[in-house]
Amino acid sequence: MSEIFYKIISSDRKWYWFPFFIILQFISLLYLLGHHFRLWAYRWGVFPSRKLNCRVISVGNLTLGGTGKTPFVMMIAETLRGNGLKPAILSRGYGGESNNPVNVVCDGKQTLLSPEWVGDEAVMMAEKLKNVPILTGPDRYQTGRYALEHFDVDTLVLDDGFQHLALKRDLDILLFDHFRPLGNTHLFPAGELREPVIETRRADMVCFTHYSGGAINFDSRLLGSVPQMKTHLRLDSIIRMDDEEVLDVEILKNEPVAAFCGIAKPDGFKQILLDSQIHPKVFKAFPDHYPYTLQDIRDLEASALEKGARFILLPEKDAVKLKDMELTLPFFKVVIEIEILEGRETFNKQLLGQHDAGFGG
Repeated sequence: MSEIFYKIISSDRKWYWFPFFIILQFISLLYLLGHHFRLWAYRWGVFPSRKLNCRVISVGNLTLGGTGKTPFVMMIAETLRGNGLKPAILSRGYGGESNNPVNVVCDGKQTLLSPEWVGDEAVMMAEKLKNVPILTGPDRYQTGRYALEHFDVDTLVLDDGFQHLALKRDLDILLFDHFRPLGNTHLFPAGELREPVIETRRADMVCFTHYSGGAINFDSRLLGSVPQMKTHLRLDSIIRMDDEEVLDVEILKNEPVAAFCGIAKPDGFKQILLDSQIHPKVFKAFPDHYPYTLQDIRDLEASALEKGARFILLPEKDAVKLKDMELTLPFFKVVIEIEILEGRETFNKQLLGQHDAGFGG
């Protein structure tokens, strides 16, 4: 379904998709009306926007996905911990089966729930940030209150929280992909924008992710005086899945490998491998949050062997769903780290300072 969606909204769509695009544009007008009513309702108190007794930091985006929110959220949590603060992460738990109002994925000591139950991203963060409580649930106010009552925390970090106006926040950080900051520039469902571009003004800070140099195709008038930063992702190391041994990426350079992923923008993962001189002989892209089966893995292994690949690489987010599977080839988790290229001082000041923002009053 997602493949068809992107074929319809693409500027290079085939002529026979055009009538469907026109229909989606009409639906976008209705979506826009709903968006404006929702904003009005929160601003005038028709819908309640509640405040918790701690600092709340939100990370989000205007597009449907693929901006690198999860590594950015983890970087925030690590920065806060490194400065003596005690954060907890609140996530929606997208892709998980749980309907519980609150799920404690990590209690700050160990991972407690499976990716099938609470989603792959929450479990991945739990495994990488052992000392940070991570909770999922549809109502961030409820999960945030639970975190404050049950854990020793003083800061809440919202993963994908820009549109979650029911909880007031003190800092709103908005992420844009450097290559396609506004997607196809159309509002959902005719495009990838969750909100009109003008809503950038609600942000307290903007980050352009996956930055590789050069100009950014973004109207500077929309940013005004909002502080900006630029980041990119790099391959840090690899981890062998059978024994969790951390290895240097050098051992795989120019080696015959296969790779796969189930993320929003698979080309980004492939490019990170290519930048590290890893050239997959087989590369398979699955839909985001894909629920892998044993047959999927067997097919991947067969394709890899057919092309002469001796290793299989995958993102950490996908690896959490393969932990209980029997693997015949060596599988390696690719550890990707976020690096701040510009704006580190401003980022630290915003993150650690006291700033009221957006609906935080």
